[in-house]
Amino acid sequence: MTALYTIAYPFLNESDRLWIESFRAAHDRSKQKVIAAHFTLVFGAAEVPVDRYQSHIESVVQGTSVIRFCFRYAMVCADQHNDSAYVFLVPDEGYSAISKLHDLLYTGPLESSLRLAFPYIPHITVGYLPSQLEAKRLCDILNEQNLEIAGVINTITVGSIKDGTFGNVARYSLR
Repeated sequence: MTALYTIAYPFLNESDRLWIESFRAAHDRSKQKVIAAHFTLVFGAAEVPVDRYQSHIESVVQGTSVIRFCFRYAMVCADQHNDSAYVFLVPDEGYSAISKLHDLLYTGPLESSLRLAFPYIPHITVGYLPSQLEAKRLCDILNEQNLEIAGVINTITVGSIKDGTFGNVARYSLR
């Protein structure tokens, strides 16, 4: 079976969107070529048939209101497999609403796909560096700039990675 992901592309003003994508181009180019900036809500579930997966996502989304968020913090997240690290933009506002949506999505047919060994942190990845210290320094630079990037999550997208690119399979509007 194909691994399906559920993501949310943030709705941002154009200057913030361009800033994030240019930052990703400088600090995470390989992933930027795969998919635009996004929140991952369900990470690569392959055990559930596509129709059942989509039906579950649609059902959860129908009961979910639009989520407003605001990034004011860049956080380093160490890679578990080597000395590299990610740079995350983590929202102050919207953190709990995004986390609760993540939790709801991992119910029913997706419950067995939830990996409890890793805590869920709502974020958009904007960098991947070979050194954890470099990633920490980059986060410090971002945090000194007093970031404030507000946006909205108003749709949820189901998709998969094929030939190195994320393809949208279905999109659902939040209420």
